[in-house]
Amino acid sequence: MFEDFAEKTVIAIRKAEELAKELNDESVATGHLIFGLTVDRSVCLNHIFQDLNVDPDMFRKYVNDLPREPSVPNGPFNRHVRTAFERAKDASQQLGGKKVEPEHLALALLSVKAGSCYETLKEFAIDPAYVQTLILQAMGLDPEVVPEWF
Repeated sequence: MFEDFAEKTVIAIRKAEELAKELNDESVATGHLIFGLTVDRSVCLNHIFQDLNVDPDMFRKYVNDLPREPSVPNGPFNRHVRTAFERAKDASQQLGGKKVEPEHLALALLSVKAGSCYETLKEFAIDPAYVQTLILQAMGLDPEVVPEWF
């Protein structure tokens, strides 16, 4: 399923799965995924959130307080996470990437206006569009050059 994904992206997804398991959740939700994407200190999303005074453990704690999301058929990832995966592949192609990097997945995840990631960002008063702009800048891209699904 992740043959088009870079190693760091797959590691972030595995971290999300670990958090879901740790919290006894039946599916991997967007809140788990944002945590997975922020754990690696070499990924720009970690630095962006550190600059916004949001530590990855804050995601872990807040996701634990949210209502549990139901299990899903055909795998551990809920529909919002699957949407993020598809959009991440699109972002990688549109932005000239060879593999889906963590930044592509983060851009895609932040475009999903539902789910535990979105609710967590609202709780922390963080505008997803602002974070998307910061990610694009960190990638050396003009924030005006965004994938079509934004």
